[in-house]
Formats: sequence, C-alpha cells, structure tokens
Amino acid sequence: MSFLNNLTLGRYIPSNSPIHRLDPRTKIISILIISISIFFLKHLWSYSLLAIFLLAIILLARLSIKFVLKGLMPLLWIIIFTFLLHLLFTPGSPIASFGPLKITKQGLSLGTFITLRLIFLILIASLLTLTTSPQKLTRGLEFLLSPLKVVGISSHKIAMMMTLSLRFVPLLFEEVDRLIKAQKSRGSDFSHKNPIKRIRAIIPILVPLLINLFRRADEFALAMELRAYDPDRPRGDLEDIKFRISDFITILIIITLSSTLIIL
Repeated sequence: MSFLNNLTLGRYIPSNSPIHRLDPRTKIISILIISISIFFLKHLWSYSLLAIFLLAIILLARLSIKFVLKGLMPLLWIIIFTFLLHLLFTPGSPIASFGPLKITKQGLSLGTFITLRLIFLILIASLLTLTTSPQKLTRGLEFLLSPLKVVGISSHKIAMMMTLSLRFVPLLFEEVDRLIKAQKSRGSDFSHKNPIKRIRAIIPILVPLLINLFRRADEFALAMELRAYDPDRPRGDLEDIKFRISDFITILIIITLSSTLIIL
C-alpha cells in the first residue's frame, strides 16, 4: 500500500462528530496537556490507560481504529530506529550481547518508554489534524499565540506557517510515492533486503523530490498572491470559533486524566 493511503498526519476527514465540533483551541490545549504529561509517565499501566482513553476519542470522532493505527506505518522505521538506538547503546546491566553491542536492562526499559512516547505523540498529533480543518487549526493557533503581538511577533504568520507545514506532510509522501512508482516503471527495485541497496535505490529520487516540493510551494504562494492574501491586513472568518460548555468539560477531563496518570 502506498505511503499516501497510510498517512494520517496532516490529513483532515470532515465529520459531524463531537470531537470535530469542539473548539480548535480546546483540542490544541488538550493535546499540549497530554503531550507534556506523557513525559512524566513511568509505568506501562499508565500508558495502557492512556491508550484506552485515545481509543475512546477515536470512536467518538467516528474514525476507523485501523485507519488511525495505519498512520504509524510510514514512520515505522523512525520508531524502530529509536527503540534500537536506546536498546543497544544505553549502559547498564547486560542481558545479552552481540559482539561489541550489548542489550542492557536499562536500555530495554528506556527504549520501550521512549518508543511509547513517540507513538502516542504521533497518534495525538494525527487526531488533531484528522478532526480539525486547516482553517480552524490556523484560527485556533493564531488566537493562542496572540500574546506574542506584545513583542511585535505576528501570531497569524506563525500559525499559518505551522498549518502549512502540517499540510505539506501528506504532500511530501505523495511526491515520494509518485516518484517511487515512476522509478519502478523504469526498472528500479526498491524491495532489496539489503538496506545499503535500498538506500542506493532511493538516492536518485531525492533531487526530483526537492524540485517538485519547491515547485508546489511556489504554486501555493502564487495562488495566495492571486487571491490578494496579505498576512498584515485584518481578516474575517466564515465561522466564528467560541468556547462552549462542552469545551470547558473537555479541558477539565483532560486535566483530571493527566493529573491522575502522573500522580498515580
């Protein structure tokens, strides 16, 4: 299956679920709270409770659990590399050895927790983009960053850059997928078991990948310019965002959950 079909980070799926209807600021604040609390979790049962909570969120958002979990596949090599890096290079009590490399008890523990943190961070970031349109996400980020105006920093520009960065994630994988298919049609083989040969097969697509990404960025900038977009001028919104009772309840639930997981 192609990278594009598996990727969830940066994609938006329209729906009328309770999670979609939440204020974007509520979702951003909730994700920040959960992300910070993840780094304080020290037990597997804490991650198990957090996994159950995220499962409930996925069901409330009317998303497919299989679809959301598949979003980890394009980033699987990063997850595996992170685990192996801590497993093999963390000093401590050795469990097994493979020549100069040693697996330690501390490395196994640290690698497991670091990998779990990475997986959960990817999942909650994917849930944010899957349930929040780019327009609302930009508006929510702009509001939360508005205190920066005091020191002369445009919150709108920063919010727009962050939103566009997320939007370019699926475009990046789309270009990679398209270039790989083009190279396969010319006889290139990307299924080598030897990692060195697989890297050599990927190298020829790097230059056209960069060229195509710059071209898409230029086209996007031109489209914004033709629509008279000016980040320094006041903007209106088709739909106002405002806190509701459900937003306050959601933030209260998130704070209670995070506090409970950290304290216990």
